[in-house]
Amino acid sequence: MYSKSIAQYLKSFTFILILALITSSCATISTRRLYNVNIKSNAANAKIRIADSSYNLPAKVKLARSKDDLEILLITDSVETNYTVKSSPNAPFLYGNLIFMHFAPAGYLIDFTNQKRFYYGRHVFLNQDDSIRIIRPPVSKFYYDYFGKKFPSHKGVVNLTIGLPYINVFFLQPPNEPTKRNLGFWGLSAGLEYFYRDSRFISLKAYAASDFFAPFIGAIDISGEYELMSSLFVSLTQNYALNRFSLGYGLSYSRNIWDLRYYEQFDPQQPGREPIKKKTESIGFQLNGYHQFNKLFLVGMIYRPSLLRINPSVEFKYEHLISVEIVMKLRFEKPAE
Repeated sequence: MYSKSIAQYLKSFTFILILALITSSCATISTRRLYNVNIKSNAANAKIRIADSSYNLPAKVKLARSKDDLEILLITDSVETNYTVKSSPNAPFLYGNLIFMHFAPAGYLIDFTNQKRFYYGRHVFLNQDDSIRIIRPPVSKFYYDYFGKKFPSHKGVVNLTIGLPYINVFFLQPPNEPTKRNLGFWGLSAGLEYFYRDSRFISLKAYAASDFFAPFIGAIDISGEYELMSSLFVSLTQNYALNRFSLGYGLSYSRNIWDLRYYEQFDPQQPGREPIKKKTESIGFQLNGYHQFNKLFLVGMIYRPSLLRINPSVEFKYEHLISVEIVMKLRFEKPAE
């Protein structure tokens, strides 16, 4: 009986696994190894050579998908020009498999080892008047242009930052209280950044963060006992900037507040204890990382652990705040000498 049950289980598991692998491999199923690419040029009386084959333009060329770049030679009456079309993951591979990732992530691995996940675009235009000889398909071009975007960050640049620590995760240990944990919203930050050398800067920022339960601003009625956690802190960090990303680490000084309140609206039950507020002051560290969307706005995450409590008593006590912050950055440059 027991062996039979094991066999049935293994048979069912194997069937489900095979079905998941087959159905989840989106790029493998939805794309073909060979596909047509329309190639055009603004050069008159031109033709192209791909490998050992020649075509008069405009041409519809059947190409095999491959991870290797496509070399095209444009031939006119007066000149021959080499172009390289970069191989790029296609949209079904990048986005289609996301639908199945939760249920059958192995399908993504199947596509990842299959040449059919690549393509050269559906249309290729060879612009004889342009000095650029490398052509990227739409998917590849979007990521190349976006992540290749550089925001100048040379020595002498000063930035004023104004931020919104929108999502805040608290872990507090108020004196003589159980550990307090909560996730909430809203806060405010302001600071200065100074680039002391290219791509490196120091940042001095002040923060206020709360665990207010509503992610939106509006009139909200609260009744009965209510716990509120908040934190005021200052950080000094060393940071490294690379294109759209920056990473930083440094020291922090924080004042963490746990506040037990009582609101008498709607005739609530009497409180189990008297309202009380407890404050602590601590020294710790800060780690942060940001992604810059454009010249003004960034989104990042802050991890601020507090390790040494200095008030109301001196002791080692771990607390932390994790925040997701939206930042607006205003830039001021040092005048040229």
